[in-house]
Amino acid sequence: MKAFMELLAHLGVQLDAGTITLQGAALSMSEFVQGQMACSRVSVWLLEGQAGRRQMRRLAGYDGVTRTPITEPVVMHEAEFAAYFDALTKKGLYVCPDTLADPHLAAMRESYLLPRDIRASLDATIGANGATWAVFCCAQQGGTREWTPQELRLLRRFTDAISVRRARRRRREAEALTLMQRLMTGEGLTADNNTP
Repeated sequence: MKAFMELLAHLGVQLDAGTITLQGAALSMSEFVQGQMACSRVSVWLLEGQAGRRQMRRLAGYDGVTRTPITEPVVMHEAEFAAYFDALTKKGLYVCPDTLADPHLAAMRESYLLPRDIRASLDATIGANGATWAVFCCAQQGGTREWTPQELRLLRRFTDAISVRRARRRRREAEALTLMQRLMTGEGLTADNNTP
């Protein structure tokens, strides 16, 4: 876990400096998690919109079989895949040992799962305070896979670390914005601050 925390810190510095994009950071995290989970592929999806009209948009991923980045843009709409969205966002963790037998995934079988030979998946949400910002998706190709309790805990530890880091970053940004607004309007300045 220490190596993942170091990766997150490094990516945060790069994002702040503008030397990496959010897509590049997602690719780096996907490659790391794929190596730890030993699954076929891992991808990061942004979850956008209001409940009932949300969409998941793939930001980036890593294919451990071909050792290549996954950059193909894919968007999944909640209206089309409501059963999956509902199950994922309610539980925060979606465990599927067999995608062909899972009724929540029936709507995406022909269009997404079969063309990519995804036979098992393990997905975990990234978010805080009741909001979900993104999803980490681990996929197994070529056959079913029984995800172990240790794998579930490991993926959850990764997504929790990202969630905490992002929530802290958002809080710091909000505090900085509030301070800047106060300085711009003169709010909070005391008489002592105005005297020479």
